[in-house]
Amino acid sequence: MGMKSKKGMSRRDFLKYSGAAAATGMLSGGVRPQRVLAKDPPRELVVAISGDPGHMDPRVEAGGIGWSTFCHMYEHGVFRDKDCKPFPQLAEKWTWISPTVLRWNLRKGVKFHNGENFTTESVKLSVQQIIAPTSRSPFRDGLSPIKDFKIHDAYTIDMIVEKPYVPLLGILCDAFMLSPRALRELGDKFGTNPVGTGQMKFVEYRPGQHVVMEANPNYWGKKSSFKGLRIRFVPETGTRVAALEVGEVAMINNVPPDQLPRLRANPNIDVLVYPSTRVMFTTIRCDRKPFNDKRVRQAMNYAVDKEAITKGLLSGMAPISRAPVSVGVPAHHPNLPQYNYDPERAKKLLAEAGATGATFNFASSNGRYLMDRQIGEAIAGYLSAVGLNVKFENPPWGNLVAEVTKYEKSKYDGYLFGWGTFANHPDWILRSHFYSKAVKRTMYSNPEVDRLIEEGAQEFDEQKMKAIYYRIQEMVWDEASWIFLYEQPTIDAKSKKLQWSAGRLDEFFWFHDASFVDG
Repeated sequence: MGMKSKKGMSRRDFLKYSGAAAATGMLSGGVRPQRVLAKDPPRELVVAISGDPGHMDPRVEAGGIGWSTFCHMYEHGVFRDKDCKPFPQLAEKWTWISPTVLRWNLRKGVKFHNGENFTTESVKLSVQQIIAPTSRSPFRDGLSPIKDFKIHDAYTIDMIVEKPYVPLLGILCDAFMLSPRALRELGDKFGTNPVGTGQMKFVEYRPGQHVVMEANPNYWGKKSSFKGLRIRFVPETGTRVAALEVGEVAMINNVPPDQLPRLRANPNIDVLVYPSTRVMFTTIRCDRKPFNDKRVRQAMNYAVDKEAITKGLLSGMAPISRAPVSVGVPAHHPNLPQYNYDPERAKKLLAEAGATGATFNFASSNGRYLMDRQIGEAIAGYLSAVGLNVKFENPPWGNLVAEVTKYEKSKYDGYLFGWGTFANHPDWILRSHFYSKAVKRTMYSNPEVDRLIEEGAQEFDEQKMKAIYYRIQEMVWDEASWIFLYEQPTIDAKSKKLQWSAGRLDEFFWFHDASFVDG
């Protein structure tokens, strides 16, 4: 009963945006070459990723980098393929018994890394951990419509919602299945000692350095081609690029566009460019003066030259956002009036609102998103130029997450952020950011938007659903609790020796089926 997936621009069309600027010279990074690609199997797969999730707890906000890490150790009942369509993982089958009852039939014979059997107890407890009032999971709001469970036996469970909720299955694709025994025995230490059912088992986590895993010899599915997986956290662009070039790592993410020509010229490296569903934006606190005035928020949108950012820093590879919902996601609104770069209009709106000179406490991560530090600096410059007093911070991703997940108590008035609509339904992004009962990222509140979000999530008719979400997008676009920026592409690079099915719309780096071509 799920919605049909719609594709946006083709991969061929998207790749036309990949004409990068001329290559710069080798960036420094203190690389220490080591022969991780030696010919003697079994091998450890070593990759370099631009950010550290800051913890090993799948119940807490970790971003795509964290969830990509966790999905090697943990698994889902239902996961999604490269195009964000659900496929069975620990649940062999799912069935809508009625518009309000979703049944999972679980795979038998699956064991957690601690030897515990995977059963319906795990499913119930895992979802309850996400939707608990004290949860810091970004999936809490998306799964909060689940009001009850009915366990038929150890391998059959119903999840029950009060009203029809179309996005439920897609959002459940982000629920990692947890070990009840591990939760009981580890207590507060659970977040530092992952225990899942996955292809890899946890060995070590060193914040700011790496997470190390070893192959699970008792994995229920296809065994890994590697003896282990080491994910290094390397926010410095030059270090990541150089590490790939010398063969220290087999894959890197967040390749800056100006490095693409040089990497493409390397016969030992593949460059991978593909679209995602991620929109990038800067949040704005709607409850704090003077940002509680819509004119101020609109002024901030007119103040930022999105075209200059996307062309100058992203080599034209990131389409400017035309709506809160990205292109390719059902009910993307294609006809909203744009916030074109107009600094004079921005200054006028700020003056009318009495906000000239107001302080804006703003942050951007360093390494989580493509060119995020540089883009954060550019946004700070544009806002300063129209008369705001911008206090800019550039913390590591884990530190930023720790602060922004204080929500209404966060010290920031805004921060650079991105959101991928992995559930392939507009509810996932609109509910998470514009529903007043959701977590308080911007403190935005509009009763009519709330009503329409609830109505849209129950609508199975595609045309009626589209009309509802068009109206929501028109309102939140006008009220501007974000500075709307651009849609971020995924740009990775890898050794040609690494066979890896990349190109996921959810941006995950998942090495479940990866291998080296020479054994």
